[in-house]
Amino acid sequence: MSEDMPDNCSIGNGLYMCENPKDAGDASEWSFNIFVRLDDPANKAAVERAFKNEVMRQTGYTDEKKFEKEYGQSFRLTPVDDIYFSSVGLGDKGNRNLVNVLTVASVFILFIALLNLLNFTLSEVPMRIRSINTRRVMGASQSSLRLQMIMENVGIAFIGLLMAFLIVMGFQRSETCMNLVSGDISFGANAMLATVMAVAALAVGALSAVVPAWYSTSFTPAMVLKGSFGLSPRGRKLRMAIMGVQFCVAFVLAIYIGVMASQSNYIFNSDYGFAKNEVLFTGLTAEACQKKTAIRAELQKLPYVESVGYAQDAIGVGDQYMGWFRGNGDKSMNMQVMLCDPGYLRTMGLKIEEGRDFKESDSQTGAYILNRTMMDKYKWLHVGDSIGHRSEWGDNNYLIVGVCNNFRMKSVRNDNSILSVAFLVLDPLAMNRMGDRCYNLFVRVAEGHDKIEAKRGIEKVLNRLDASFGDYKMKFFDDALQRTYVDEFRFISQVKLFAIICIIITIIGVFSLTMFETEYRRKEIGIRKVMGSSVGAVVRLFAVRYSVPLVVSFVIAAPLGYWLSRQWLQSFAEHTPIYWWLFPLSFVGVSAVVVLTVVAQSWRVATENPVESIKTE
Repeated sequence: MSEDMPDNCSIGNGLYMCENPKDAGDASEWSFNIFVRLDDPANKAAVERAFKNEVMRQTGYTDEKKFEKEYGQSFRLTPVDDIYFSSVGLGDKGNRNLVNVLTVASVFILFIALLNLLNFTLSEVPMRIRSINTRRVMGASQSSLRLQMIMENVGIAFIGLLMAFLIVMGFQRSETCMNLVSGDISFGANAMLATVMAVAALAVGALSAVVPAWYSTSFTPAMVLKGSFGLSPRGRKLRMAIMGVQFCVAFVLAIYIGVMASQSNYIFNSDYGFAKNEVLFTGLTAEACQKKTAIRAELQKLPYVESVGYAQDAIGVGDQYMGWFRGNGDKSMNMQVMLCDPGYLRTMGLKIEEGRDFKESDSQTGAYILNRTMMDKYKWLHVGDSIGHRSEWGDNNYLIVGVCNNFRMKSVRNDNSILSVAFLVLDPLAMNRMGDRCYNLFVRVAEGHDKIEAKRGIEKVLNRLDASFGDYKMKFFDDALQRTYVDEFRFISQVKLFAIICIIITIIGVFSLTMFETEYRRKEIGIRKVMGSSVGAVVRLFAVRYSVPLVVSFVIAAPLGYWLSRQWLQSFAEHTPIYWWLFPLSFVGVSAVVVLTVVAQSWRVATENPVESIKTE
């Protein structure tokens, strides 16, 4: 009996069993991972090298380059702490780059909040600077006035903090929202993080008021009461610099989201090499596996069923499949093996490029169909040759009867162009010894028929024939793809949410800056209108001021957005290109939001009675 593993450990709690030592020499032995305790971490490279040398010796290779090319096996020792971020194991996996991006995004939110609250506080200066300096004339000290302004922003931050805690509590109770995260986000489990964020929020509130408090109390009261200092060159540069940072962030996120949307479209709509859009599949119970012939016969009576097949797994929707090693020395082979029945390739729409498809008679003798990559990689293989193997299940010597097209066996995280794949129909003796592993049913829907109707009809037949289960649900490949890329799509949703928050913050910042400008220039606007300027001319006066900051911010943001997008795409071996048109589209989208915000705010002032503006100024 061993101690329980921690809740967040990649090695799960359960039953541990010691295998028979004689199985260690069997090429079909499926212990994928080796755990090694080193005497010194500095010896890691030497141990990896020793593993490689031993495998080369066992497989008869003497040329290291040839071994790496043909055997295709790498040896990398991964610390247990890093298993979650590696490709080792079958459990939940993390991406260190994504974690780093999300961490930076969280810091950016605080930074943008600081800038925006600073901007909003500055926008209030025109309306408060005279009252503040009037109080100075009445005897109030600079320090007390500045402290009061700082505490006001701390109070605003505290209210925002309380609202944030309420939102997180509501988030925890929403199933839809919880799909955006993995793990426990309760306050109890993250007390330290919650405390740090609370302190950071209050610090943001305090820091955001330092500059406005100092600025609004730094002038001689008599001068403030006589004139206006809000439109000084220094103040304009500061406010525009703040907005420029927010514009850059908005542009970067817009580009990033565009690339993510392109990759999502690529995952769902690119060519997989088989008819994924027409095929439904589900797992079968042990009882249903005994009725495969009857299930096939009943399903093929349905007008919307074109073909039925059985296989060990669904291709294209995972990263782990059964791997076999066959041959010896210079004629050794590594391949991904899919056990199936004779009807599987027809059902999946895989094309036979050489030789023939499986026949029912192959179920009595056993047979292979290899993909084109495997035939090209192991050039000694030909249709009609056999691949033999001796194991505890007995000797087999199955013929290669055909060659199929290359297809996407694994997810796009892997380079499927280099995968050697073998479809295998077992003979009855091997089937009895290994057990029936073709426990997944695949049904191809005939062209022109409603797939939803077909799904319901197939489920009805299965539930009737297998009373032991009675709740079959056929799955579309798109649904399986959604589960395969759950981490990536969760990250995309998180970035989209972050982008929405940042754009809202940017809108508030633009609104605050426009309010600042319009409040200081009310008299100018009124005089312009009296002199004949139209409402449209006044609105354009404010909107045009943002054209240069937007262009400059985009020039800065475009390379950064490209670099971040490229870094994210590197987590996929197969990915979409970064299309050029995403950049102008991002510019137009963000700029339109900014300009509309400016127009909405300036329109209010531009449509006011100019007499009122001049009189009250």
